[in-house]
Amino acid sequence: MKTINKVGLLAILGLCLCLKGMAQDTTARKKDSIIVKKYRPFDVNLQVRSLYIWRGFKVSNAPITDVDMHYTTRDGSFAVGLWGGAGFTGDYKEFDYYVSYKDKKSGFSASVWDINNITNYPNADLFNYNKASTSHFIDVTVGYQFKDSFPLSINWSTIVQGRDTYVKSNGDLGNAYSNYVILDYRLWKEGSSDLHIFAGGGFAFGRRVNFYGSKPNIVNTGLTLNKDLVLFNYHMPISATAMFSPEHKYGALQLIINAF
Repeated sequence: MKTINKVGLLAILGLCLCLKGMAQDTTARKKDSIIVKKYRPFDVNLQVRSLYIWRGFKVSNAPITDVDMHYTTRDGSFAVGLWGGAGFTGDYKEFDYYVSYKDKKSGFSASVWDINNITNYPNADLFNYNKASTSHFIDVTVGYQFKDSFPLSINWSTIVQGRDTYVKSNGDLGNAYSNYVILDYRLWKEGSSDLHIFAGGGFAFGRRVNFYGSKPNIVNTGLTLNKDLVLFNYHMPISATAMFSPEHKYGALQLIINAF
């Protein structure tokens, strides 16, 4: 199965490169040229991942593809979209909705995601939001990005509804309102490449157990290297993340290829 996954990943990457190479303008460009993208209010993006890690969880150990179909305002501050992911082996499946806002001048950002990972819910009802049986959870994030002279970002996420629950003393289910806070700092930048270090913790007020672990703890820490891969004058952003989870006592290395 591992051999099949590797062959499948290489085949998809090769196909993406071939298609992209064929679609490019034949006019020669310098490798360090800046590509000015035409504004498209409606767009779609495709990523290929060697595996899928999220906030310290290994969501899929097999390679996946994910598609982001969205509307974005001309200034890029507001976006609303649909995000879906599927594993090469068919085990992982996810279908999310989101809305986001980012003020580039102030550094403030906010987003609301309806995350619906149905991997362990074979009979999931897309419209079921009963916290006792739903596959959904609603995640609200606010963040702040400091100026380039101090390249630190802070994001605080809270699950406000869905399958993040605990059992009350009377036996009823209550919302745990689990929180995830992550700090990300850019250590190095040269051209279109940069290196970040990050650390994220999970906790819930008033209780030890939370959505991210059995106790308040660092659940996600590591390094991310971003670079712009140039092939046939086509710029393809890629990133590699080395993740370590003290809470779950494991680690993973993820490669992301932004096909388009």
